[in-house]
Amino acid sequence: MRRFVKYAAAVTLLAAPAAVSAQESTSFFKAPVFVLQPGGVTVDALSAPDGSESVTMFNARFATVLPTSVPWFQGVFGAQVQTGGNAGTPGIFYGGIIPIVPVSTATGGNLGISLDPLGVTTFGGTGGTAFVGELAFSLALGKMMFSGMGPMWSGMGAYFLIDQQISGPLPRDDNGDADRWRPVLLYGLNIPLGFGK
Repeated sequence: MRRFVKYAAAVTLLAAPAAVSAQESTSFFKAPVFVLQPGGVTVDALSAPDGSESVTMFNARFATVLPTSVPWFQGVFGAQVQTGGNAGTPGIFYGGIIPIVPVSTATGGNLGISLDPLGVTTFGGTGGTAFVGELAFSLALGKMMFSGMGPMWSGMGAYFLIDQQISGPLPRDDNGDADRWRPVLLYGLNIPLGFGK
């Protein structure tokens, strides 16, 4: 766990000055948005080998979103760890968010869909780094239900993520071949913190 904390701190320290510098010189990156994302993670819900059962764990997750001056790209990095009886290894994620802007425009910002290319690094005995493709759905619950109750409540939302590992040691199917369709499902709440804007 100490090693995970060191890596998370290093990523935060490396990314923060770059974001501040970019804001001052080009205004491409805007002020970061810090988000707590408590929720769940389910593995082996789809395309699991025969005899495997899906496993769901609580997922403690924190993300920093780096908005930009263009509507079709944002940066993101964060950390997560699963807890419970079948706890997973802690990890960090980093990459981009590519919103499908017409969806957000058509729904008045209540529904968001994005394609997120991410690097994911996990720690521990089976740790490593992999490229993950993510399909993300977000629902602006706070905007619809709590619009006059302050930034934390009005900014709250729900998320549902479909994460498919694309590179790295892929899981195997019943025949021992690489299983290129065994996504991990993540879901929960987006709770913006009261600083960073």
